[in-house]
Amino acid sequence: MCISGLLPQAGAVFADDGIEVESDGGENSELVQGGDLIASGEGLIEDQNTNVQSRNGISASGKKKKSSRKMIVGFAETGLIRTITYDEDRKPSIESLKKQFPDTVKVYFAGEKKAKPLEVSWECVGEDYSASKDSVFLFRPTFDSDKYVVRGMSEKTDAPYLEVKQNPSVAVEMIESAPPTVNEKKVFDFCIKELKMNKAAACGVLANMYCESGFRTNALGDGHTSVGLCQWHNGRWTNLKSYTEDWQKIEGQLDFMKYELEHGYKSNLDYLRNVTDDAQGAYDAAAYWCLHYEMPDHAGTRSVTRGYLAKNIYWPRYEEDGQTDEEGCNDSFAGEYIFAGEGSLNIRADHSEDSEVIGSVPAGAKVEVTKANGEWAHILYEGTTGLCSMEYLTAVEGPEEETETETETGDV
Repeated sequence: MCISGLLPQAGAVFADDGIEVESDGGENSELVQGGDLIASGEGLIEDQNTNVQSRNGISASGKKKKSSRKMIVGFAETGLIRTITYDEDRKPSIESLKKQFPDTVKVYFAGEKKAKPLEVSWECVGEDYSASKDSVFLFRPTFDSDKYVVRGMSEKTDAPYLEVKQNPSVAVEMIESAPPTVNEKKVFDFCIKELKMNKAAACGVLANMYCESGFRTNALGDGHTSVGLCQWHNGRWTNLKSYTEDWQKIEGQLDFMKYELEHGYKSNLDYLRNVTDDAQGAYDAAAYWCLHYEMPDHAGTRSVTRGYLAKNIYWPRYEEDGQTDEEGCNDSFAGEYIFAGEGSLNIRADHSEDSEVIGSVPAGAKVEVTKANGEWAHILYEGTTGLCSMEYLTAVEGPEEETETETETGDV
């Protein structure tokens, strides 16, 4: 799916190697270069070719010195623009692929409002296509760096890309089911209400969290160097702990995810907010989130697996949101769960810890959940029907990727 490209801001100034900005004219002008302010006493000269101001002034010949490279500030299309598939043992050569790739992409140049075609070549992202044994490859456009430079956006996340992949029927591990887990509905609601995503985009996030952590906030991975819902790794784990004292709770982790999306990963949020609200949109959201936010090993292959999980499992589950009762419970959580805590888990008469206890579930026992709202579950256990706190119930089936967790205790 493609979304609209990034239009240059009206009046914005982009520079090749630096931008000079006059604060009060003459001696107090400043040069912005590499993010630092450098004092300058020279005036500003506007480059008539690109509408970009440069600092160097009049050359010895008496002519204005123009910028050496033209600036690209947006793409007419972003995201996936073409997919090429091949059968097992019939991987196409790089030469044959180049014949199928577009010769140009449309870009916005600084100071120009209309997109123009630019001749490009295509480069495999992160690996040697010919030598790799992977089954999914991404290609991004490259430009003549002596003539063009990208400014004001990320070439990695804002540029269009091509996908070359082996036929999914033989190349991609499919996840046939993903039973609702403890925090799933909370994550879905957060994506809808706080992140302003549509249902398809939220399903894409769910597919990734299921594969990363099974929605467990205490999930550990990568040799105890990654943690939580999104398996924040090393420095991002440190950032999570610095951001909130509640870093071990779902509320703290979701708030941190929102902070990342609104700052360093804003292009991810922009993309997900623009996917179509349908099954294909769920696939696109999951694949993009995997490639640009989670970024696991073998991300190309895993992006396809997660895309189909979002499309085939989560989208049907949340498309209609089930039949919801007055307490917000619906059958999207239905399935078999286990109480993996210690002692016993109370079965209550209503959606409250103050309601009457009408039974209990012993440690290690399985219960049938008929509907739930993310906090309370309607359960059936040995002929007793009532409600249990979902905080202490875990779906019987686990996620795609192994994680390590600590034991939790229940409402006893």
